[in-house]
Amino acid sequence: MIPNAITIARLCALPVFLWVYSLRAPEASWPAAIIVLVLALSDVLDGWLARRYQWQSDLGRVLDPVADRVLFLFLVGALLLFGVLPWWAVVPLIVRDGLMLAGAALMLVHYHEKPSIMRGGKLANFTLVCGIEFLIVDWHGLGWVTYGVGGTLYVITGFRYIWREFLRWRQSRPSAPALS
Repeated sequence: MIPNAITIARLCALPVFLWVYSLRAPEASWPAAIIVLVLALSDVLDGWLARRYQWQSDLGRVLDPVADRVLFLFLVGALLLFGVLPWWAVVPLIVRDGLMLAGAALMLVHYHEKPSIMRGGKLANFTLVCGIEFLIVDWHGLGWVTYGVGGTLYVITGFRYIWREFLRWRQSRPSAPALS
């Protein structure tokens, strides 16, 4: 399927991004920022194609969110590696992703389905990618503000996902008999 091919191409482009960014990092790297923009737009395109033409597949349902997380972790890892982001700005996002991954795995085992997407999560991802883009092109003031807002939204939506799924799990349990 075409959407899966786009997703795989996005993953294959990550070493290219790293090489291009390493040529100038931590200075501004417009070519690396353009690669990130293309990667982000390819994520939108593969999702649109899958929905528009009903090209969804079981592989795509797993591969696309995994590719999104790998892309995101790769980008913040590169910024950490080149000294653009300090560890304390990356750790909360990695912890959030770890908790989300554990929660998604539990949902797959318990409900045999993955969690549904929340708009707040999409807004958080978009804002974070914008912040990363600004940091890559060395617009640090705007980059830090955008990254901070996006990171905060990212962590909050992670807790909202976890809370929603906890409530769903709790409602699915048989009620305990009342004590007399």
